[in-house]
Amino acid sequence: MQHTIHKGYKFATTIADLTHHRVYDVIEGKSRNLVESKLMSYKGRDRVKVVCMDLSSSYRSIVRRCFPKAKIVADRFHVIRLVLYHFMEF
Repeated sequence: MQHTIHKGYKFATTIADLTHHRVYDVIEGKSRNLVESKLMSYKGRDRVKVVCMDLSSSYRSIVRRCFPKAKIVADRFHVIRLVLYHFMEF
């Protein structure tokens, strides 16, 4: 999950274990190199089965490289936001 640390200034990427409801890591920043290098350092990446994330294509490509066996699932918040956005256009 990507979020701002301080509105409009710094971004962070939160890595969480959704099964056990725990924050695993917070990566300050959102640059491709920073996030990918941090994720590549995780042990057991090949055992990750599911990654829930926003609809960002850049994050999707990072996840595919870092967690090759994981299925990618779009998180509910971003899916609902996208649907509502398209309904508001009418």
